[in-house]
Amino acid sequence: MYRSFGTVLVILFVLQSSSRGDSPVVAVRSQAPFPPIVAAEEDPAGEETVFEVLRGDFHIHTPHSDGRVSPEGRVLEAWRYGYDVIAITDHGNFYAYEEAKPHAEALGLLLLRGIETGIAGQEHIVALDFAADYEPRNPHRWAETEDQENVFYQEQMQRLADAGGYMLYAHPHVGLREPMLWAIERGLLRGIEVKNDVVGQRWNTVESHGTWWSPFALDWALEHDLAVFANSDIHGTRGEESQAVTLLLVEERSVSGVVDAIEANRTIAHFNGMLCAREELLDLMIQNLVEVTTAGEAEGRHKIQVANRGPIPLEATVGMEGESETVLKLDAFESLLIGWDEPLSEVDIVWTNLWVSSEDNLQTTHRLGSGDE
Repeated sequence: MYRSFGTVLVILFVLQSSSRGDSPVVAVRSQAPFPPIVAAEEDPAGEETVFEVLRGDFHIHTPHSDGRVSPEGRVLEAWRYGYDVIAITDHGNFYAYEEAKPHAEALGLLLLRGIETGIAGQEHIVALDFAADYEPRNPHRWAETEDQENVFYQEQMQRLADAGGYMLYAHPHVGLREPMLWAIERGLLRGIEVKNDVVGQRWNTVESHGTWWSPFALDWALEHDLAVFANSDIHGTRGEESQAVTLLLVEERSVSGVVDAIEANRTIAHFNGMLCAREELLDLMIQNLVEVTTAGEAEGRHKIQVANRGPIPLEATVGMEGESETVLKLDAFESLLIGWDEPLSEVDIVWTNLWVSSEDNLQTTHRLGSGDE
């Protein structure tokens, strides 16, 4: 299942039962909920926007290209692993969408239409939520110039955009070349994968922060205002290891709500125990997931409590003048007490598994109050 989270809810789904009276085959979904993420608006009325956090995977393959699990199987698999929304993105076609849709609807799993295509021997593009009448041309054989035999990439990206497609750069293994810069400048390329499970140590990934991924892609996303994604690119069956996940902050649990979140860059790449996103989004998450309060005095030390109200383990360091640095490891839904020599009015925390660039961790300041306030 989705190993990064503690199991707090188990749902059983009966797949089939034998006519011979054998025991039914049962699938189990493990899912730990996020609390609502509340963002205070700037308007004088003080209106608040409340987001729900969904778990997504937007790069999946079936036998309609080079995958080995049926569209129906992909839906059930994603449901079992705790995903809320997926896109099946076969190479060059989207036949799997119609096959998978009724099964997704039956399980309450959101499904986006998707496809993988791209430039011959170079960039791969994942496109999402385009119109049903879009007709792919020369997938993975787009030409870089107009005078080549195959279709021109600029025309094809514009056709996808005209069909309502949202495009992201998959496993950015050939760098940020002119074709992608051209698409970014025109608002055609809107997202990028910073983690792709299937490429592993290949395709110019970098070993960094304890795993192989594309940290440079996180910096490109920040520089060019792209949404970040962590996707599986799964071809075979999922294993027991932790899965790449794209977290989305949605105002509405629907396909349109997911698309709105993606277009607004409310995405967080979650993999290998890390969260990667722009600073304001991770700061919003921490301000909602973490509560820091005073907890009285004992044995001559002033106590503060740091509580993780969410399903993601957090790692941090807390350092105050005159005190040695304190390392925190907060499991999901766990609280810790820290003792200080002097009473504090606020505390600064560096979140060492939350990355706002390839080199920088999120830092937050928490004003202290009692747990009763």
